[in-house]
Amino acid sequence: MAISQARIIESMEQACSNPNPDEFIFSFLDAYGFPKSTITRLRNGDDSRNVASGNDIGLKKKLYFRSVPEGTDLNAEADSLKASEVVSRNDIRFVIVTDFKSLVAFDLKAEERLETSMDELDKQYAFFLPLAGYEKAVMYSEHPADVKASEKMGRLFDLIRERNDLSKPEDIHALNVFLTRLLFCFYAEDTGIFDQGQMTSAIQSTTSEDGSDVDQFFTDLFTVLNLEDKAPERESMAAHFQKFPYVNGGLFEKDEPIPEFGRKARRLLIDCGNMDWSEINPDIFGSMFQAVIDEEQRGNLGQHYTSVSNIMKVIQPLFLDKLYAELEKSRENERKLKELLLRLQNLHIFDPACGSGNFLIIAYKELRKLEMEVIDTLNTVSDQTEMYYSGIKLSQFYGIEIDDFAHEVAILSLWLAEHQMNMAFKEKFGYADADLPLRDSGNIICGNSLKIDWQEVCPFLCSRKIDSEVYICGNPPFLGYNSRSSEQQDEMRLLFGDKQSYKKLDYVSSWFLLASKYIANNESIFAAFVATSSICQGMQVPFLWPRIFGLGVNISFAYSNFAWENAARNKAAVNVVVIGLGVSKGKKRLFCLSKEGVWSEELTESINAYLVGGSSIIVNNRSKPINKNIEMQYGSMPNDGGNLLLSPTEKNDLISEDPETAHWVKPILGAQEFLNGKKRYCLWLKGITEEELNQLPSVKARVENVRSVRLASKSPGANKAAATPHLFWFASHPDKGTYLLVPKVSSERRPYVPIGLLDSSTVSSDANLIVPNAGVFEFGVLTSEMHNDWMRAVAGRLESRYRYSATLVYNTFPWPEANDQQRKKIEELAEEVLLLREDYPDKSLSKLYDPKEMPEPLREAHKALDRAVEKLYREKPFRDATERLEHLFALYEKLIAEEKAKKPAKKQPKGVIDNG
Repeated sequence: MAISQARIIESMEQACSNPNPDEFIFSFLDAYGFPKSTITRLRNGDDSRNVASGNDIGLKKKLYFRSVPEGTDLNAEADSLKASEVVSRNDIRFVIVTDFKSLVAFDLKAEERLETSMDELDKQYAFFLPLAGYEKAVMYSEHPADVKASEKMGRLFDLIRERNDLSKPEDIHALNVFLTRLLFCFYAEDTGIFDQGQMTSAIQSTTSEDGSDVDQFFTDLFTVLNLEDKAPERESMAAHFQKFPYVNGGLFEKDEPIPEFGRKARRLLIDCGNMDWSEINPDIFGSMFQAVIDEEQRGNLGQHYTSVSNIMKVIQPLFLDKLYAELEKSRENERKLKELLLRLQNLHIFDPACGSGNFLIIAYKELRKLEMEVIDTLNTVSDQTEMYYSGIKLSQFYGIEIDDFAHEVAILSLWLAEHQMNMAFKEKFGYADADLPLRDSGNIICGNSLKIDWQEVCPFLCSRKIDSEVYICGNPPFLGYNSRSSEQQDEMRLLFGDKQSYKKLDYVSSWFLLASKYIANNESIFAAFVATSSICQGMQVPFLWPRIFGLGVNISFAYSNFAWENAARNKAAVNVVVIGLGVSKGKKRLFCLSKEGVWSEELTESINAYLVGGSSIIVNNRSKPINKNIEMQYGSMPNDGGNLLLSPTEKNDLISEDPETAHWVKPILGAQEFLNGKKRYCLWLKGITEEELNQLPSVKARVENVRSVRLASKSPGANKAAATPHLFWFASHPDKGTYLLVPKVSSERRPYVPIGLLDSSTVSSDANLIVPNAGVFEFGVLTSEMHNDWMRAVAGRLESRYRYSATLVYNTFPWPEANDQQRKKIEELAEEVLLLREDYPDKSLSKLYDPKEMPEPLREAHKALDRAVEKLYREKPFRDATERLEHLFALYEKLIAEEKAKKPAKKQPKGVIDNG
């Protein structure tokens, strides 16, 4: 596990309080967990890994530190150092310059600058946390050119749509093909495939300003791009077209209609061409695709463009980290470096829901970067001069995509990624493969991933070398049950084999099951997907994960729940997880996001389905609490057509008409009323006699309306309840004493689910859950961080909000044991929380528990209660939510085992021997 942040803070405070110029950098390195042996060698000046000169300290891939005299321009010095050859050559992450009064630093990967006084440096400790293994939440900044280009292409599409009839699917397809070819041409004229600005210049100089002949221009251009250099048809074309090179018969082979252009569209076309497309990553195609595709189709396919930073969360722990680790081990060994090159040429990347190719493109580029570093290292250690060309081929990349346009875009994107990396290779080594004509692209299949045998697409067991590896990755569609088409429902029914499970599961779970079947019994295949966090919460867990674990597949790494942002035109709002699958043994990697936005990594023996370190225990629905006698119930349900419920005005009018009615009116709280402080009332007529009811004509009229509503219902239960129309259809309200009120749904932003402790004078509706006869102790435990962490792990979700469940959250929660003294302490602290709420009568519970508005005294009271509840579980404080959950899951597993042990053994049929 990475070094403790608390230790970093403490060490930095000491280092910065009175910095010693001769010792500061060594104290700094010690604070961030660098080995003491490394620090000693650096201090003595005999560490060969110090890439710096003079008094500077430089560690490859880590940092470069320089101290300067007071009065030196720190920013100018840092800028100069940042641009230096030594920093570039050694892939330095942090550049640090200080005069021990102030300090300037750069994070070159995150493209962030830090300027601070030395006595404030310890407060900026998080800036350098990647040195200690805590990567920042955004590891790879999205290039602003990508977003800009996507927006421009979207506007161009809108202008074309205004002028062209796109009512038929084939019209949309033709336009999509046109845009794909156009993007290639923009990219080609800025990257050396065409002459610089060749197409844009030709449009500007040879077409009319009104745009009337732009369609003919592209007809001729696409024709010539499909003609080999010596083809006789070229000679009949205009000279400016003949200058364009032959690209590839596949890309421009089909004759598709070209849309008509107007004046604005032509002008925007030229503006697009004047952008520098060499700065664009080929994965922009995915963003463009989402920006221009029709809204209904995007919703049906569940497509969401995945940002580079989120793709890296998948492919780094899936394969990049271990390949780079292999490089580090092999740096001085020529034979092992050559073996690593061979390994790179034999691994295979497979995205079974590839969309427009984002994952395949980024994976390809990252592997090419690694390959160049291996070759560079080989050139350093080898005695012979040898020209190594790239051995990584597009044919190592596989994909399945159901949409034909996205399928074409993915193929094209891989071509451009190959060209981009060939250019980078040539810049580094001085030689590269020829640009044109384009060669075979990846093995991208157009089809339905849930109906195609993955072995046929990427046949691992056939024609594979023993030492080859397959890495499955991607971002499958996120559709929930209500968002799926009937065809998609049928696909899942056939895949999962029974009605109940597939109806409960998100569509993305289909890819997890198919990947697990593909992986089973093979230690050379691994998979990782971005997925909706709901597949690791609530009722989806017992339907999905026992099937996966039953195949011998385990979770090899995971990023716990985080909000997903992307660079697409209409951003998808969703909470996601990243989950890696495999059958190999060894430590598992669990990444958790702190409240400060910093990712930390924990190594654990296993990761369970809730993405917590621990065994593969599954939390199932229970009808009774696991170790608590007081049961949770639904609040009371009227089923009355609104006749037993009263607004404040209706209540006042009813009592004004007949004051005797006041005896039968009670406040009622739904979730909205409880959380937002709204007033609502109900007629609670339990115990009323017929004589008393007859004396209240307005009330009786409402009761008769209830009877009519229930008799008219199609529900037999409602019909039966018509016999007692004065009562709520379902009544759980206690006649006396107190009860706990828990809203069924609560915002995921709140640090605590707001819980109420109410007396029987107020009724709770069925929008809440209640615990009758519960008191202050129960309130204290349920409102604690321990219980809230459990709820966040096992509860289901409504959109991104928590859906509290009696059977899945309350009944499964492992209650702590407490003696009289401990109970009294919890009650005192819980009472303090309740009293502090009353100190803010102008704030609703929704406001009080908003993380940005929560009063500090209330926050501190909750923290004191949290610590006391934690002590009921163990004396030593828990480090964080992950450690609390590990403890709770272990306790839950123990309680389940004890419960099973108490159950009487089933009698064996005669003649059957139990061998245990």
